[in-house]
This record gives sequence, structure tokens and C-alpha cells, in this order.
Amino acid sequence: MTVLKRAGAAVVIALAAWSTLAAQETVADYQGPKPEEYLAKAKIKAIRDLGQGVTLPKKVTLERDGVEHFAVFKSIDETKAGVTRMGDGSMEVDFQDSWQLEIAAYEIDKMIGLGMVPATVERRLNNNVGSLQWWVESEMQEAERVEKRIQPPDIEAWNQVTYKVRLFDQLIANVDRHLKNLLVTKNFDLRLIDHSRSFRGNRELKDSDSLKRFSRSLLAGIKKLNQPDLKKRVGRYLTSGQIERLLQRRDAILALAAKRVAEIGEAAALYD
Repeated sequence: MTVLKRAGAAVVIALAAWSTLAAQETVADYQGPKPEEYLAKAKIKAIRDLGQGVTLPKKVTLERDGVEHFAVFKSIDETKAGVTRMGDGSMEVDFQDSWQLEIAAYEIDKMIGLGMVPATVERRLNNNVGSLQWWVESEMQEAERVEKRIQPPDIEAWNQVTYKVRLFDQLIANVDRHLKNLLVTKNFDLRLIDHSRSFRGNRELKDSDSLKRFSRSLLAGIKKLNQPDLKKRVGRYLTSGQIERLLQRRDAILALAAKRVAEIGEAAALYD
């Protein structure tokens, strides 16, 4: 068999496996009151190491009313004042890696209408307090999609999804986005996990060049963010300084979107 034929066969096998994935969860299944209540009240049947990730997460088996589901538990809560040298050689000021930021990211997602971060609640497991996050079904890491060269059926729709992710990461100052914490669903949407290294201290956008086009609905969502609502929703998990800087990054995103519209026109800069 030639290399070309083998490559073609691999793609066919990958797509066949893709088609056998479970039915896609709806937003109400992985976000909002229903999954939040399940995560908060379900019986813990088993806990084991997830086996990946520097935050040492646990995979938890839950059961309620005869329904079993998995969740991910994180209890890491590290802060380092001053300048910290990271493993990649970069420097970071006032380093934080905390389960509390997982919950803050989820709440911000709901406030702006992103719909990509799975339900995440605070819960105590074995005397450890941490974040418990809904386990996303029908998933494939973006790293795997890239490796297997699986192309989305609608490239424009896929691009719009990735633009939303970039906007969210710039808004929450997420410094730990990579291809293994982007989860691709059966219908080529994305679910976002691992936000324990977000809400950094920068007031300006770290990568404004990545924001080429903007979702009208997300711009409307972030425009509604305000200090009183944020304090009510995430004040338990973010400092007043983190909330202030979030709003400053929000303003920077809105200003950048307006600049893009002025430069290339609304039709090219914005999408529904």
C-alpha cells in the first residue's frame, strides 16, 4: 500500500470512529442549573487520578437518582508573590494556579453567553475544597483532531468558534491555553477546560493580533459586564483587582473591535 493510500485509509478510519461518538450534549446538559445541581448534590462513588495535567486533577464518578456521570476535581491553590520564573523560561508576576479561577471562568462564560465552559461548582471531597467540573462527553482533544487531520465540514463556522475562544482567553487573561485543553465536540463546537491559570494582572491585551474578527453576541455580552454584577457572581473567587483588570481588558477588546470595523468595515470585522 502506498503512503498516500495509507494516509487516506487513516483518515477514513478516524472519521468512522468520529461518527460513532455519543449524541451531542445540549447547553442545558453541561451548563446551568441542572448540571450545577447534579455536581453539588450527587453521591461520590469513586475518585481516581486523572493521570495528566500539572494541577493533578481527579476524575470523579458521581451518581444521583440512578444516573452516573463523571466530573473533574481540582484542589490546587498556589500563589507566589513577586516575580516567578516559569518552566518555559518566561517570567510571571504574582503567579497563581487555583481551583477558584476555574469557577470564575465558568461564571464569566455564563455572563457573556459564550456557552463553552462546562458547569463548575465548589465542592469538598475528602476534606479538600476545590472545583468540580462537568465531564464533557463526545470529546476529542484539538491536538488529536490536528494530528489526524480531521477537517471541520464548515470551515467558516469553525473559524468563528475559534475567534470566540481567542476573545474569551484575552478577556480572562488565560496563559495556559493549548491544544489539549480544547475539546472538540461531534458537531465541531469547542468546550474549554483548564482555567486555573487565568485572570492575570495585565490590563492590556497580551495578544491583540489574534483578534481579527468578532462575534456580535459576545461583544454585546462583554459590554454588559459591570463591577457590581461581577462582584456578586465571582467576588468569592476573584480579588477586586482581578475584577478591575478584567473590565479594563474588556474595554480594550471593545476598542479593538471598533477599530477593526473602522478599518475593514462591519461586514468583514463582525459576524453573528
